[in-house]
Amino acid sequence: MFLGVGFIARTYIGIYLWREKQWARLRWQVKANYIFLLVIALATYWHVDEMNWKTNIIVAHIWVLAYTIEPIMLYLLEPRSQESKEALPAALQEGPVMPGLKRGAAFGLVVTATLAALLFINPQFMDTRWPWPLDPFNARIMAAFLALNAGWCLEVYFASEWATVKRAVMGLTIYAASNFGLWLVIFPQLDLTRKNGITFGVAAGLFSVLLGYYYWRQERARITHQEPVDAKAVA
Repeated sequence: MFLGVGFIARTYIGIYLWREKQWARLRWQVKANYIFLLVIALATYWHVDEMNWKTNIIVAHIWVLAYTIEPIMLYLLEPRSQESKEALPAALQEGPVMPGLKRGAAFGLVVTATLAALLFINPQFMDTRWPWPLDPFNARIMAAFLALNAGWCLEVYFASEWATVKRAVMGLTIYAASNFGLWLVIFPQLDLTRKNGITFGVAAGLFSVLLGYYYWRQERARITHQEPVDAKAVA
């Protein structure tokens, strides 16, 4: 279920890769996507012998091929022209990223990067700190989704223009809210003698609220920012 809600965030990326026409509005996903694919590919090949090659041979082949082909194809198809490196046109800009959102992104980066590193490097230790039992294969695959979010947090922290990272913030919100929903569903089944059963849900819920709040504030600021631009266009 944890991986399932993670793929909600991956689907979110796919929708914008398919529909967005401005590359400047897609750059937020590039580094995070590569980080995710690197971690999940390493985890896959590390534990490839543990996959169900007998009972689910088709699924196993699709999984291995998908996480071999996808990073290669993304690298080959990524725009590299001078135009693709240019800043967002003034007409599409939506105002600066707020300092509070940057601080929240920095905090999210520290948390998600730490959890991703521990899940990938030392899954045995994380099994003693996680709300439900972990095995190394699942822990390392889970690390990829947290690494994805760490990449998004990094983009938000260094961004200066809201329009370039608003979808990253929405992706972070979707991921945090989805994990909060997951926690609500599985809470009755959690063994509360394990560590962080309550912390997991509270942290996911608070982070989703924080991100939603700043998304709302940024959108209100966007309206104020765009009014003078619209007035000039009319004049």
